[in-house]
Amino acid sequence: MQHLFACLTLLMTTSLAQAGPLGLKKGDHISFVGNTLAERMQHHGWLETYLHARFPQHDLSFRNLGFSGDEVTTRLRSQGFGSPDEWLTKTKTDVVFAFFGYNESFAGKDGLPKFKKDLDAYVKHLKSKKYNGVTPPRVVLFSPIAHEDLHDKNLPDGKENNERLKLYTAAMAEVAEANKIRFVDLFGYAQDSYARSKSPWTINGIHLN
Repeated sequence: MQHLFACLTLLMTTSLAQAGPLGLKKGDHISFVGNTLAERMQHHGWLETYLHARFPQHDLSFRNLGFSGDEVTTRLRSQGFGSPDEWLTKTKTDVVFAFFGYNESFAGKDGLPKFKKDLDAYVKHLKSKKYNGVTPPRVVLFSPIAHEDLHDKNLPDGKENNERLKLYTAAMAEVAEANKIRFVDLFGYAQDSYARSKSPWTINGIHLN
């Protein structure tokens, strides 16, 4: 999915009206947090590769703290694992790439107010911390990708899923704008790209291949 990650790099490093450029700095420590989309990026290093290529002199560091099933307010871990704040402090995080919204979307339209409230509180919490010991982290929110219809009788076509995901993507954009942070709309980009692609992007409609 190198085309997707090239798009992410472009979106994160160019100016947006509500947030301006991300502004990566030399020596930045970037931590991925969130759901399975983030966790599965451990399989392939496309995003890290593109950012290193874009900023070859920056000596960037990456740490993937994604965990399948994670939600903004739900992070199930073994006893003694450590809190999200403790891990962001251990990794001396300067930049947080946050991938949420997919798991929360199953609450449907009725769950939107709680999701927006929780996400807003989470972003404000991140910005109140100094995980690197000096400055608050720069935060980038990533929406879920769209559900791909693989035309497989053993898999759902994703229509209902996408109706929910579209709502939650819009909610994430609103929270990002309100907090003046960057937002990457993976849902819209993926949905458009599926229609143009001659080969599948996912293994099951929801997880990138």
